[in-house]
Amino acid sequence: MPDNVLSSPTAMDRKRAKPWYRRRPFQITAATVVIATAGLAFYLTLPQAGTVTVEAGTLETGQVVRAPYQDYVPLRAEAVPLDTVYITAATAGRVQAVAVSDGDRVSKGQALVYLVNPALTLDVSGREADISARLADNANQLMALKTAQENREQALADAAYALSRAEQEYQKRQTLLDKGFINAAAVKPYADEVAYQRQRVAALKTAQTPDAQFYAGQRRQVQDNAQDLRRNLGEVRRGLDALTIAAPAAGRLTAFSLKPGQAVKEGDAVAQVDSEGSYKLRAEVDEFYLQRLSEGQKAEASLHGQTVSVAVSKVFPQVTNGRVVAELQFVTPPPADLKRGETVDIRLRLGQTTPAILAPSGSWLAESGGAWVFVLNAKGDQASRRAVTVGRRNPEQVEILSGLKPGERIVTAGVSNLRNAQYLHIKSDSNS
Repeated sequence: MPDNVLSSPTAMDRKRAKPWYRRRPFQITAATVVIATAGLAFYLTLPQAGTVTVEAGTLETGQVVRAPYQDYVPLRAEAVPLDTVYITAATAGRVQAVAVSDGDRVSKGQALVYLVNPALTLDVSGREADISARLADNANQLMALKTAQENREQALADAAYALSRAEQEYQKRQTLLDKGFINAAAVKPYADEVAYQRQRVAALKTAQTPDAQFYAGQRRQVQDNAQDLRRNLGEVRRGLDALTIAAPAAGRLTAFSLKPGQAVKEGDAVAQVDSEGSYKLRAEVDEFYLQRLSEGQKAEASLHGQTVSVAVSKVFPQVTNGRVVAELQFVTPPPADLKRGETVDIRLRLGQTTPAILAPSGSWLAESGGAWVFVLNAKGDQASRRAVTVGRRNPEQVEILSGLKPGERIVTAGVSNLRNAQYLHIKSDSNS
């Protein structure tokens, strides 16, 4: 066998090369760590379930603060007359003439409208005639009572006079008897006459008291009856007076539209008279504040560049379209140039100013009903939904009872389409 064959290495004695992953273990480990870290970072950047991406420009935000809470509600009120007197037709009729126009200033008792009602006129005339006849009969009764009483008094006077004459004649005869010029038989008729006249006077006097009481009672009854008849006559004549509709008070005539020939029924509204120069304010208030409204509450009204004090004078509890009506009277005099129908801005105080945690008001209150709000993170690029409890509110701020801390920022508007979202990913305008 040749030497060169013995000296050459065999295939079994040849050194084999290591795999590449064994030659670089540290590089592979580092690469694995980098890939895992990148994967974790990517996972962490993925949006959570319920996340919605929104543009920053579509949102409005505000900060939660601890500050004094001013408990008030703004109102838009209208200046209305302090007093209004409504005019209704006291009787039916047809308009014969109109003496005034809508908007005129009228005085108390001034005639406004003249009505005609032939049936009423005829009825009043008949009733007047009947009452007048009864009054005449009444007067005759009084005259008869007076005559009877006078006759009774005259009879007593005549009896007293006859008694006096009889006593005089008797005294004359008694003197003659004492002197012996006549006998006792001649004196007896005169003594009997005196006795008779005395009995007559006594009887008339005895009957005088009950007769006087009877006549007095009859006279009072007749007089009362006459008074009732005169009262009825006045009412009957006022029926005709009702055909003239007059102003019940002085002021400005409004809501007046009657025309000649127009038919009017009893009880129909004719017009109203509003006081001039004296006003009150009438405002509509959200029914949310109904339980917190009361008479005497203070408020400030902005009028012609000045602030005027007013107070609630009346609250109408009827709710119409979610609103109630409140009336306010001026505590300090309003400007002299205040006009009827003028709108007035009012700040109605509902309570005392107290420290509280406050959040800005906004559409979020209506969208969530005050039950939740989106709270921003420190960077302002994300927001999470959080349950809150709200208390008092005014147009600028709402009291936070729980769920938020001073310094946090919330989304106050722009979430109308995000009611089902739990998280917000906020894209800034520069990255859009």
